[in-house]
This record gives sequence, structure tokens and C-alpha cells, in this order.
Amino acid sequence: MLVAAAWRLGQTRGEMRDAASEAARAASLRQHPSAATGAAERVAVATLGRRQVRCSALDVQTDVRALRPGGSVSVTIRCVTRLADLTLLRMPGSVTLEVTGTEVVDRRRGGT
Repeated sequence: MLVAAAWRLGQTRGEMRDAASEAARAASLRQHPSAATGAAERVAVATLGRRQVRCSALDVQTDVRALRPGGSVSVTIRCVTRLADLTLLRMPGSVTLEVTGTEVVDRRRGGT
């Protein structure tokens, strides 16, 4: 049971890492910080939904301080998930997973 839980935890973390990377890419294509933040959140939520990652609490933070050509955008996703949802077993408790994805803003696109 613990092996299955550890495997699923690693798989979920990988799915979240992919979602953070996709969200950072979407944000890096926007020119204004508010648009970048909105795009990152929409992509993160949609990607996690498609991958069936269940969060009882989800927080998406977008760092747009370097949103300019040649700069970068980082997206951090924090997900609190019940162990029962994560492992499909009746395990009590929950775990908080946090991942960050960073994308360089193309020198010819994006930025303020």
C-alpha cells in the first residue's frame, strides 16, 4: 500500500510540474502582467483537470516581475490533496504538493 501511495504521489507531482510549465509558457506569451497571471491560472486549472489531479485547495501564484523580452515568468502551483483521492485507497489525511515552472520570455514576444 505504501509503495502504491509513493508511486502515485510521484506521478501526481510530475503532472503538476507539467501543468506549471504549461502555465508559465502561457504567461510568457502575454504582454501585460494581469493577462499573464490570468492565462497562467486558466492553463494550470485546465491542465490539472485534464490530468485528473484533485485538489481540495489549489493556489496558483505567477511571478511576473521579469515579464519582459529576455526575462522569465515563474508559476508555482500548490495543491492540497487527500491521500484517499491520491492513492484511490482509504488512507486518512492529506498532503500538500508544491511545484514551480519557469519559462523564458521570447526576446521578440511578450513583455511589458
